[in-house]
Amino acid sequence: MPNRKPIERSANFAYYADILWCCVPLMVMAWFFYGPRPLLLMLTGLFTAYVCDCLAAPLHGAHYRSHEPSSEAFAALIVLMLPASVPYGVVVTAVIVAVLLKETFGGEGHYPFHPAAVGVAVAVLSWPETVLRYPAPGAVLPLGAVPQDQLVAGMNASLSGGGLPSDTTMNLFTGSVAGPLGTGAILVILACGLFLLVRGHLQLSTLLPYLAVCILTPWLFPQLNDLPSFSFPWEFVRQRIYLEKCITLGGSMLFGGVFLACEPVTQPVRLSSRIIYGLLLGVATTVFRYNTVYETGICFALIIVGAFPEWLDRVARRTERMKFMKREEKLHGQRAKPKAV
Repeated sequence: MPNRKPIERSANFAYYADILWCCVPLMVMAWFFYGPRPLLLMLTGLFTAYVCDCLAAPLHGAHYRSHEPSSEAFAALIVLMLPASVPYGVVVTAVIVAVLLKETFGGEGHYPFHPAAVGVAVAVLSWPETVLRYPAPGAVLPLGAVPQDQLVAGMNASLSGGGLPSDTTMNLFTGSVAGPLGTGAILVILACGLFLLVRGHLQLSTLLPYLAVCILTPWLFPQLNDLPSFSFPWEFVRQRIYLEKCITLGGSMLFGGVFLACEPVTQPVRLSSRIIYGLLLGVATTVFRYNTVYETGICFALIIVGAFPEWLDRVARRTERMKFMKREEKLHGQRAKPKAV
């Protein structure tokens, strides 16, 4: 029998494969709310990622590897962060940007910024009137173009303006709110997060600081028109709880924490660096939520904070080396000290 070289899998193969599996129940929910159009959008994104991988892999002297699913995972995340009414051309453009970013920097494992976040950010900045308006859940969308008069603003348009959405708690849990087609089904996202945690893909040292900042900041500094400009954290508790409910269960805060923040290539390696990275990501995400109407402000936060992981790891290594040298000097001094007769 001829010798066949075993297929070499990338170090993060399991992570991207599990991300793709987690996208399946989110797509089922999108199909339930909007009909078959989200599925066609997903197929468009996956096919675009496959074609781009085949064409762009030679940019860094490599060949296409069919067993490396990172581009398809990025395409799936991009589709889930866009409205169900988005034109197919926007999906194609965003996926091309994401794959080209990955391949330009050397392929899987070498990109400095999260490719899916960059793809969504380009789509938001290029087509804001299309990407930032969403269909109402329960309206079966046509497979072709969706009329603009059927679209409404997302939840963050109310939150950033100091108002509160009127969606019920059950609607927030099930995702029956106007927003990106895959970021609203909180129960499904929590189940996916538990699955990824059990599989060892979620770094709590990154996720927990990120969530802590995103949740505590609105409680301490609520942006509500009905509240005075300054109030103590123990005042207006009912309004604060309702605001926290909308922020936690609506928008893309949990989706971003589960599917984007803990990406193995873009987050730091060391524990202390990941804690600082999570805090910075939470601050940047909160700033974008306060000052913009972007439902996926975490994508812009990831691009900004993506400049720090390598520097944080370098500082952490230098600090650990200095501590080690001081400990060695102290130990050497104790050994060299003459014993009393």
